[in-house]
Amino acid sequence: MTIKISEYPMTDGTVRRKLFWLLQRLSSYTLWQRKRDSWAFFAKKYEEALKNWPEDITNGFDPESIIWIYDALRLYYEGLSELSMGNRQVWQTKTGEFDQMDRSADLVRAFFYLPCHNRGGQVEAYPPEIEKLNKLRLAAEFRGDHLIYPSGNNVCNFYDADYILDPQYYKRNFKKLPYPVFPKNLPPVPEGSNILIKTGDSIPCDGIWEPVDIKYNHKFLVIKNDIKSFKNQGTYNYFIRGMKAPLSIYLDSLKQDGWGYQDVHWRLTWEDNRYCGGIIPDESEYFLDDEALGKRITCKSGEICPHSGRWATITGEHQQFIEVEKGQVMPEATKYKSDIYAPDNKIRAIWSLLSRDDKGSVYQSQD
Repeated sequence: MTIKISEYPMTDGTVRRKLFWLLQRLSSYTLWQRKRDSWAFFAKKYEEALKNWPEDITNGFDPESIIWIYDALRLYYEGLSELSMGNRQVWQTKTGEFDQMDRSADLVRAFFYLPCHNRGGQVEAYPPEIEKLNKLRLAAEFRGDHLIYPSGNNVCNFYDADYILDPQYYKRNFKKLPYPVFPKNLPPVPEGSNILIKTGDSIPCDGIWEPVDIKYNHKFLVIKNDIKSFKNQGTYNYFIRGMKAPLSIYLDSLKQDGWGYQDVHWRLTWEDNRYCGGIIPDESEYFLDDEALGKRITCKSGEICPHSGRWATITGEHQQFIEVEKGQVMPEATKYKSDIYAPDNKIRAIWSLLSRDDKGSVYQSQD
């Protein structure tokens, strides 16, 4: 078997910085908050569709989907509450809120619209009105977000940086996810710590780990004395405390599948201690999409909406979405509440235009 050489080798400094930044982004509170807020908007529109669309269309929905949708939303809220305090056990297999949420969300995906599915997978394009609803569901997906969960087969989640750096993988079959916008000046990767573990050991702390081969100095040529250097053996992986250090994957043209599995040492590159004490730092650098295209059209609460479409705001300590018709008064936002049953607290907000019903630009004129 001929093995394709990676276009994103871990010997490249830029590749290392991009991958490190992406894993920080994928494990950030802000990204999972956006996932929750997008899912909440999808849940609202899905329920409206069930109530208002003709039965010949809604009969294509799985009867249990609305239950799975709101179960996932409940778990999003519970998980975010824990993550905001620095508890990353939310990704733990079976017991973590986000792991349980992912199972409900996966059922929604697998049986989203039955006339276009077969054996739990989409086999043909959705009708236009269904696809519009599906895009709201996809807004809660980020490529690579599952890489934060512990691997299910004692093998590292991925070994090739191409998986989340190559743009071609962001578009597959009937799904297209946005490619991340990287900062112009990517922060450097930490030199790495002296914390080393091997396959099978318990992970001592949350963070980003690198598989390495340890090179030793030798006394009298045969006795290992001290560590001389580390040689990279694959991509960074994100691990949570308490999981077992997995096997690494290596390429081997002599094997039928082109790769094999091996025990490896993992070196802690960066310990994730964000959000301890409930402090959420500014994480706007993880979402630079707007800066690449210019400033979005905005409108304040109480002003007249200039364009019919979908609007969003992060006022109130969480992202919120609304659909407003041109000429209507822009509403206030709802302040974040940890108890979903507590009464709403309305506050004035600045809304940003996400999409227009007339398909026009959502960005301010550069003239």
